[in-house]
Amino acid sequence: MADVPGRAGRRTDWAARFARPLPRDFFARPTRRVARELLGAVLLSRRGRGWAAARLVETEAYVAGDPASHAFRGPTERNRSMFAGPGTLYVYRIHQVYCANVATLRGEAVLLRAAEPLTPLPHPPRGPGRLCRAFGLDRSHDGGDVRTGPVRLVRGTAPVGAIAAGPRVGIRRALAWPLRYAEIASRWVSPPRPTGPAPRRASGASPRSSRAGARSSRTRTRRRRPSGGGRSGGRTVGR
Repeated sequence: MADVPGRAGRRTDWAARFARPLPRDFFARPTRRVARELLGAVLLSRRGRGWAAARLVETEAYVAGDPASHAFRGPTERNRSMFAGPGTLYVYRIHQVYCANVATLRGEAVLLRAAEPLTPLPHPPRGPGRLCRAFGLDRSHDGGDVRTGPVRLVRGTAPVGAIAAGPRVGIRRALAWPLRYAEIASRWVSPPRPTGPAPRRASGASPRSSRAGARSSRTRTRRRRPSGGGRSGGRTVGR
């Protein structure tokens, strides 16, 4: 397994990196959290006798009940990799380009949107289609295991800077949901850059279900009459 240049021009032994793969349990968690914590991980793709490598700087979550998700209406021949288990690669074609995702919980996945090159790449991996083009990813990679296959995700070593969250792009439904995560300082993030603050620990619930739950909770609370005159008697849950 050949060495390749690292971020600072140093030689990086990718064999050592393979000793630190992301564990299966990393992907078997709430998808929004996985999307955030994949920032800084290293994407590897076998190229001849060596490996192409880039550090992820932008991701996008597709969660349960998400009308923009390919899995919204259940399993199909096209999206079956989203139901094949955590850490499964889901590659699909749209508008003559390919996009790569990694499955998390059943029917949920994280889109790999942009990365900072760690090795020479034929194209800049800035945007999901360009990322796949730079790594040579196509439907033949669909269903692969990102721990053991020819396309892998391993732990990064460089620290991750401040992270922003914002609306997704390139879709027509649930466009405003803040499920796109990016490392603010990276010049490899695709436009338009997300600018909102990202929660330190993203929850697994969709924005729609979270808001609905909050409204329901407030409604139930208002129907109760406080038993006493204390200041806390009429407070709503979760404030």
